[in-house]
Amino acid sequence: MSIKYRMYQDNRKNSKRKGYWYARAVSPDVVGVKELSQRISERCTVTEPDILAVISALVFEMNQVLKGGNRVKLDGLGTFRVSIHSQGVEHAKDFNPQKDIYGAHVLFAPTVTVDATRRRIKNLISGLRIQEAVKYDAPKSAG
Repeated sequence: MSIKYRMYQDNRKNSKRKGYWYARAVSPDVVGVKELSQRISERCTVTEPDILAVISALVFEMNQVLKGGNRVKLDGLGTFRVSIHSQGVEHAKDFNPQKDIYGAHVLFAPTVTVDATRRRIKNLISGLRIQEAVKYDAPKSAG
């Protein structure tokens, strides 16, 4: 298995790299929780409904932990945490959290290991192969 990429050209008007070509990963398919649970059940003795129940409980508990301001670490996968966007103010005393904080989002940091050459390898994608996509298909909706 490998991930596919397509080439694209930077056509932004004011870009210092206008005209340069870059690779961009393409992901035409989406694998949902149902399919993941089927795949997991084929690898172990746990049934698909039990896996679905565990994943559902995991999502709920992660939501609770993140909303509590804590990080969630899934060994071998990575760590999730909440971050925020805010407006800048000239003086700290002028900062109003209700007005100046305007968005929250989740950050994910994959688990990494360090090899003998001191390179950091992301466990989630170790052994990744990359190849050019022959043709690009529009993403399919998860159903």
